Amino acid sequence: MTFHDLVRSTRSVRRFHEDRRISVDGLLHLVDAARLAPCAANLQLLRFSVVEDRELCAEVFPALKWAGYLEDWDGPRPGRRPAAYVVIHAPEDEQRYTRVDVGIAAAYIVLQAGSQGLGACMIMSFDREGLAAAVGSPEGCRPVLVVALGEPAEEVVLEESSGSIEYWRDEDSVHHVPKLPLDRILY
Repeated sequence: MTFHDLVRSTRSVRRFHEDRRISVDGLLHLVDAARLAPCAANLQLLRFSVVEDRELCAEVFPALKWAGYLEDWDGPRPGRRPAAYVVIHAPEDEQRYTRVDVGIAAAYIVLQAGSQGLGACMIMSFDREGLAAAVGSPEGCRPVLVVALGEPAEEVVLEESSGSIEYWRDEDSVHHVPKLPLDRILY
């Protein structure tokens, strides 16, 4: 598989096979990809929590907000929830490029997961206090992004945008993601 193929096939997945667990070693492999990612001034300020325990996953789930464009959907039902999470923590006194580093680290985790046949979804909309209470946070840090992970239990299809960028689901529950054509984003 070429890198471009990996990028095309690595989509945000929001429904998983919850019963197909990911080992701690598997999660550490994903975090290791983030550890090796470039970051501003090589400061390496981010910290990571891995969550694979079923009970802890059940505590994390209610803190998350899912799929803003799908207004009548509160997230995956039991059995289709993530099998694991990686929580990215950043210093409370953020540096200028911390959010960029968070995005890069999350992208490396998601791409590494995709290369292993796992689905992932980056989530920045969540109850910070609820999440911090569930997983804790290193001293001086706070959670800033959650990567939900598991074996995909849905089909996600990329399609050329005809104007709208809102993702949607069809009657067969296939998740459609419109992308602007290349000539629309070039300046």
